[in-house]
Amino acid sequence: MHKLSSRTRLRALVLAVSAAALLVAVAVPAAGAATPVVSMELVKGKLKFVGPESVVAGEKLEIVNDTNPKQVGPHTFTLVTKGSLPKTRKAMNSCFAPKKLCLAIAQWHGFNPKTERISKNLVKVGPAGWSTEGTATKKGDSWFTEKEGATFSQPVTAAAGTTLSYICAVHPEMQGDIEVKEAPVVPLPTPTS
Repeated sequence: MHKLSSRTRLRALVLAVSAAALLVAVAVPAAGAATPVVSMELVKGKLKFVGPESVVAGEKLEIVNDTNPKQVGPHTFTLVTKGSLPKTRKAMNSCFAPKKLCLAIAQWHGFNPKTERISKNLVKVGPAGWSTEGTATKKGDSWFTEKEGATFSQPVTAAAGTTLSYICAVHPEMQGDIEVKEAPVVPLPTPTS
């Protein structure tokens, strides 16, 4: 049986701690980084999503309703495929027609046309977190809000390199995209002996 010198054990310990720290640095967004926010706002008389152009994979994304529902009504933040977004005014105006995107999203949320109420505020599809984009025929991740100041956050679990498109089903002119980026590798200090 070989006995390791105290210097060899110290080096092994430093290497093990460095390796563990490297794994944490690669897997976790930088400590103290602010949570990215997409807010629903009334800007110069127009409803808009206001948010970052990108988010780091694994990072929490917070959605905030900064509007007065008594003035503008409720909202959804719904992940959909880019190709399913209504692009023209005519397409936006007919978005609640049968077999169209906005009506499909309302149905995902358990919309009752008689009472005009929904039964599910959160629609989760696929892996946990923001990841799954829907279409008029396939559910996607969606959050419904009808309260000013309401917030919801969860990690973005879509793969790095993905661009997520989103829409408000109640106001289909509210649309946006967010690029999912790879977590930056934070350089670790070189251990000194």
